[in-house]
Order: sequence, then structure tokens, then C-alpha cells
Amino acid sequence: MITQEMTTSPARRKLDKATQLHSDKTDLTLSDKEMARVSEFIGKHVGIQLPATKKTLVEGRLRRRLRKLGFTCFKGYLDYVLVNPEGENERLHLIDVITTNKTDFFRENAHFEYLVNHALAELEKSRKNDGRQDLKMWSAGCSTGQEPYTLSIVMNEAMANFAGMRFDILATDISHTCLQTGSRGVYTEANIEPVPMELRKKYFLRSRRSDDELVQMGPELRNTITFKSLNLMDETFTLPHKMDAIFCRNVMIYFNNEIREQLVARFEKALLPGGYLFVGHSESLNGIKTTLTQVGPMVYRKQ
Repeated sequence: MITQEMTTSPARRKLDKATQLHSDKTDLTLSDKEMARVSEFIGKHVGIQLPATKKTLVEGRLRRRLRKLGFTCFKGYLDYVLVNPEGENERLHLIDVITTNKTDFFRENAHFEYLVNHALAELEKSRKNDGRQDLKMWSAGCSTGQEPYTLSIVMNEAMANFAGMRFDILATDISHTCLQTGSRGVYTEANIEPVPMELRKKYFLRSRRSDDELVQMGPELRNTITFKSLNLMDETFTLPHKMDAIFCRNVMIYFNNEIREQLVARFEKALLPGGYLFVGHSESLNGIKTTLTQVGPMVYRKQ
């Protein structure tokens, strides 16, 4: 006879034992002490600040994870993830659910307009003078991929005005779930609503099923983007090459000033001379030590 114990994986049996210690009490309310544990872990490993005002958000996101794994209280889950060596793999899921942020196609569109109308001519001049084949761009903190796909659309459209221009985009994020979504390049009709209809027809592929409201990014976009896992807090992170433009928008708002300054210094080092850094409209570099010069609304250039 095959019993349930025999058919359950060793990893699952370990998880069941971890949750069993707390199975007599169900409490899916995040206490201040448990919130502090989550905040300390995320701050140390990701750099994101989680003030007490974010407790409801954190509780809601983690509660779904607890239910999926069968935990009946936050203490049991956090003990398993942060203390028990067997819960080390779950740490990536904890980071995923906390750090996944909302994003949209053509978000803060003024930046893409500045790129096309002002920056591209200068970048193309530098590329030709250096004898380089491609413009190199980086979407740092790309979330589920809407920003790098928007950047690819804009660059593809601009190629008509710049003969011989080629480009590639590096898209990075700490969330493996977000990177999987971006790599697939499949979104709902609601997701692509900000994209003008003429661009949808040109670059998106619709499902053959009329009742399927899913759209896939076309090869002209997917072939220009490389998705890669990268933690911006890692002081030793390396890039395959220096960049002409870096988009890191609505990411640094979660960091304190010390971390922001360190990150801007890394971006500055990663930029080619004359390269551009685009940050979110609420992420001014005022008060941060940098040699980057502001040349537009939340647009900075390496001289």
C-alpha cells in the first residue's frame, strides 16, 4: 500500500513539520514585532525601507504566501524563513512578494520623449565617434517588464530617423517572479491600455483564440531585451558593458539617502561619458553628492 507519507516529498515533509508547531493557533495578523523582523530583513538584503505605515501592505502580501504554504501564523512563517536553514529558499519568495511594485507601459512618458527628442542625437554621435555598433541601455528595477518593452518600442520607432542605429537593452530586477513575467512578454489587454493603438498593431501579437485577452510582445521587441537577476544593493554587481542610458525610476524612493548616494555613484560609474540617467519624477538627486548634471526633469548626464 502506498501511503501519503511515502508519496510526499522530503522537502514538503520538512515544511509540514515546521508548520505543525503552530498549527494549534491561527493568527494571520502581523504584529509590530513581526513587522520589525520583516523590515530588518528587507532593509539588510534589498535596501528597501519599510516604515510602520507599510504594515497593512506587508501583511496583505505575506498573508497569501502563508496560506499557500499552510502556515497558520506569521511567527511560524518568519521563524521558518529567517531562522530555520531549511527555509532559506523561501527567502526569495519573501523578497518577491514584498518588492514587486506597480508599473505601466509609457509610465512618465516625458522621459521617453526627452530620450528621442534630445538625448538620442548626442548618443548616436558618441556611438559613431567611438566606433561602437550598438547603443547600450539599462532598465534597472524593471519589475514585470513594461518599462524595457516601452523603451524598445520607442527606440524601434526612432530608428527611422537615425540611419544605421542599433541598440540593446539590459533589464534587471531582484524579483524572479517579475523577471519571468518580463521574459515571457505576455500581458493582458488591461495591461497594454496605455499603448497607442497603432503601436499595438505594429509590435504586439494577439492570441489566436478570440476569447483570450492576452497579448504577447512581438519579436522586434523581445529580441532587443535581455532579462537578468540583479540586486542593486550588491556592491560587487557587474555589467556586461558600460551604458549610454540608465532608467532607474520609482526605485530609489524606497531607499534612504545613504543608499541612494551609493547607488547613484554606481550608476555614474556604469555610464559612458555623455550617458544619461533617468530617475522617477519624485526622485530628485538634490542633496546627493554626484558629478552628474541635471539636463531635464529628473534627467541627469555624465559630462
